[in-house]
Amino acid sequence: MCEGKRPADASRPAWRAAAAELRRREAAADAQLAAARARLAEALAELERARARAAELQRRLEETYGKRRRLKRVADAVEAARGRIRAARAASLREQEQLLPAPSDPSASSSSSS
Repeated sequence: MCEGKRPADASRPAWRAAAAELRRREAAADAQLAAARARLAEALAELERARARAAELQRRLEETYGKRRRLKRVADAVEAARGRIRAARAASLREQEQLLPAPSDPSASSSSSS
């Protein structure tokens, strides 16, 4: 029949070859998995850097708009003060005009009669 070899013995080299192929594939899959994990770790690190950058930009934006709002309030207060100064100046000029009689200019009346 098989000349003293059992059927299992005849297939042993095939099993060894199949097991070696499976180990080779497993090693290749492990290497691919390790590379994928490394890429994932890098992507997560990049994402964390992007989040930190976004948080910094958000903080700067809020700071800028906060400053802008404060400056607007100051500008509004300055404009209101200027309006009050103009009103006070106009009222003061009206009071002075009412208190002082209109000066008559003798040179204006003599030049008009000539």
